[in-house]
Amino acid sequence: MCLLMDFFEVIRKRGSVRHFTNDPVKEDDLMAMLGAAQRAPSPENEQPWHFIVIRDRQTIENLRDMVNALLDAHIQSAETKARKKVLKNRRFGAVNVFEAPVVIVALGRPYPNRDPASQPVFNQGLQGVSAAIENLHLAATALGYGGCWVVLPLELGRMEIEAMLGVKSPWFAVALLSIGVPAREPSGVKRKPLEEIVTFL
Repeated sequence: MCLLMDFFEVIRKRGSVRHFTNDPVKEDDLMAMLGAAQRAPSPENEQPWHFIVIRDRQTIENLRDMVNALLDAHIQSAETKARKKVLKNRRFGAVNVFEAPVVIVALGRPYPNRDPASQPVFNQGLQGVSAAIENLHLAATALGYGGCWVVLPLELGRMEIEAMLGVKSPWFAVALLSIGVPAREPSGVKRKPLEEIVTFL
């Protein structure tokens, strides 16, 4: 019973963390998080995931600078003032992931199709990668770390990010994950009541 309570406490505490201390992520803890991702379910045990773990500060800063430049280009080419304002307001969400001491780029590969653009709407491969990402984040929370699961940098320049990291087809970037020691506890967010999200038959 105690173990179950511990598990649900981890789920309750998990939240998006966007501010980090300067403390490093311990090697053993990082390997434990990746081991948790490895244990995620996937269609026919395909394990359609790969993780690029970036700890080199210069590489992280290079990614941040590139995403900033891409966002600047989008702002510059925006056709209306309203659109420019929307894009400017997205900067924090676009680059905050690069403030963490560890950035993990989660990759997927097409399943069962070879073309990411023609995946079925339920996309089994992405479901598997998503399960692995959630396992990783829950493990991070259990070990006293936090992070954020983001896709905005990929919306701005997935191909550019993949090129910088040497990602080769059939792999493609699915998400960026920040991992670090939280500078403060994530603020609680309101959840929809169960009666709104559950149907019993």
